[in-house]
Amino acid sequence: MAPTPYRMKGVALITGAASGIGRAVAHTFVAEGCTRLVLADLNGDGLQDVARELKALDSVVQTCLVTCDVSEESQVQGMIDEGVAAFGAIHYAVNNAGISSKPRVRTHELEVESYDRVHSVNQRGVWLCERAELRQMLKQEPELRSRAGTTPQRGSIVNISSIFGRVSHGNVGAYGASKAAVLGISRTDACAYGKDGIRVNSVCPGYIRTPLLDHQIKIGTYPEEMIKLIPLERWGLAEEIAEGVVFLASEKASFITGEELYIDGGSVVKCHG
Repeated sequence: MAPTPYRMKGVALITGAASGIGRAVAHTFVAEGCTRLVLADLNGDGLQDVARELKALDSVVQTCLVTCDVSEESQVQGMIDEGVAAFGAIHYAVNNAGISSKPRVRTHELEVESYDRVHSVNQRGVWLCERAELRQMLKQEPELRSRAGTTPQRGSIVNISSIFGRVSHGNVGAYGASKAAVLGISRTDACAYGKDGIRVNSVCPGYIRTPLLDHQIKIGTYPEEMIKLIPLERWGLAEEIAEGVVFLASEKASFITGEELYIDGGSVVKCHG
């Protein structure tokens, strides 16, 4: 008898879900059998578009759409409350919402307002989301288990960092610092909540062809020739990040916590090599 295909049975929450990596993560969750999703973003119209796409992939998909600024504590809690009211729990959480500093300049030229805005979303926003998700997961009974012999889990959190949490350029001071902070947040809570059946991991994308990267190329921050710095000599795809994110979120990764998964075509290895 053929084994029963693995399907994700829990509820997924994704911030920054209206486009780019967040949109791809939502699609991948559905492809893996997750049919209840809380999608959050500031772009309400974009969320509606993604919800329609997911419904077209699988007619049983249910979505709860939340317009949310992750840097605002009350809005983050409202996002969790709406998701739980819709589906009863949050099992998989992907904290993906993030921004880059504008303009991209060296530290002596960077205004405090720009620095603070990046950290309010990329650092404070991830921390606020993770705190709210942890509080909810701690209320839930352990029920996620993919194979015999493993301990049932309450939930799993994946935070989106960046290769710039580890390596850098001269003009990404605010962004790099915020993404390094995400790694620290993730490590801390992986240690703190493993005993509660909650895993926390990070994914560090490299140069991924998203609307944000397209904009940076357009304004000259990244020349197209930069692909020569990537060992695979191409830009990454949002879908390639999503595969790693959903794997870490899922019960397939039941013994993985506190890890940093670099999905970068070898960029970090080359920078250090």
